[in-house]
Amino acid sequence: MNNYIKNLKRYSQKEGFFEGEWYGFKEPFEKALSSKGSEDGMLTWLKAIAKYHINEDTGSRYWIERAKSNNITNEKIDKAENLDSLVSLLGNSDSSLLKKDNGYKDYYMPKNFKLEDMFKSSSSGTTGPAKTVYHTPQSLSVSAVNEYTGIKAQYPVKELRNKRLLAAGPVSAYQEEHRKLAELLGMEYVGNEFETKGLKLLSPQEMMQAMKPVMEKEAYILKQGNIGIATAAMEMLSMLPKELFYGTDLIKVSGTQITSEGLKSAEREIGKKLIPMYGHYAGKSSIGFADGINTVHIGGNRIYFGSEIVYFPSFPITYLYMNSNGNSVAYDQKAQTKMIVAEPELLLINDEDYAVKRKATKATKAFKGIDGISDLSRS
Repeated sequence: MNNYIKNLKRYSQKEGFFEGEWYGFKEPFEKALSSKGSEDGMLTWLKAIAKYHINEDTGSRYWIERAKSNNITNEKIDKAENLDSLVSLLGNSDSSLLKKDNGYKDYYMPKNFKLEDMFKSSSSGTTGPAKTVYHTPQSLSVSAVNEYTGIKAQYPVKELRNKRLLAAGPVSAYQEEHRKLAELLGMEYVGNEFETKGLKLLSPQEMMQAMKPVMEKEAYILKQGNIGIATAAMEMLSMLPKELFYGTDLIKVSGTQITSEGLKSAEREIGKKLIPMYGHYAGKSSIGFADGINTVHIGGNRIYFGSEIVYFPSFPITYLYMNSNGNSVAYDQKAQTKMIVAEPELLLINDEDYAVKRKATKATKAFKGIDGISDLSRS
């Protein structure tokens, strides 16, 4: 059965999954996966993560100080009856601290963790210094299961076995996540890593120059063939000759500007299956379905039928919470999301993109019980 929760339950039973500081989270993790819905599961999981981060003996400096100043206690966390009241109690976190040198280590890393046991993930630094966090192997495994489930729901994965997975993307956490994805799919991992810091601030000409070695390596590996999956931002696809991808089974693409129509147009042009991703430096991967929801548009005395991409997060370590006036919004309503990153190694709650809250449908039944989002926009 290709269901995210079942796949995650099976994977988390592997020997060593609850090693190190994750060991104490075995019970709340399994309770979250056994909940009747993702909001209930997230409430259970977030309570355990929040209490760990505000604890004087185990927690992170930011949340210990935040708990003192805002009177956040274990008792108040336990009394939260729903996700709305718990998120309201905790409030948004100050992610600007992650722009500082050693910001994660000094403010957000719990006391018993070590940087050398984790993998770095940084933002692109479009609006200033890049924000940097670190993820444990367990969190990256959860993200890999998210991608595995979505890929398996959209493509015959047996055709990918023993082929190569070419991961073009940031150093460290992104690459480790794709090593784990390759293992799940029975593929050979091939990395093409590069530093993304400040990349989006460059002019098109400067970006082309900076990315030249990456593009050359990408082209070389693609020409060798036997590529089952290649990863790329939509911008990268436009930088490389389309014929280079003719020997690739499918391409996993990222970028918030991707639309269902644009994705299908690119598929027709390249002649390959494209699977969209909604990525975030702190919250891990959210797999997308190009035809996740059917839509109807009325205008100019005409009715237009279309579809939207629906993304599903790496529950429970990443959750896209949506509320209006302090209450969860209904399905099919648009609101600003709060991205909750709830890991033993990291707790962040921040406002992100606007989106429509979606429930899993027949087309996306692999994520039954997990709330998704569609129609992403910055405002």
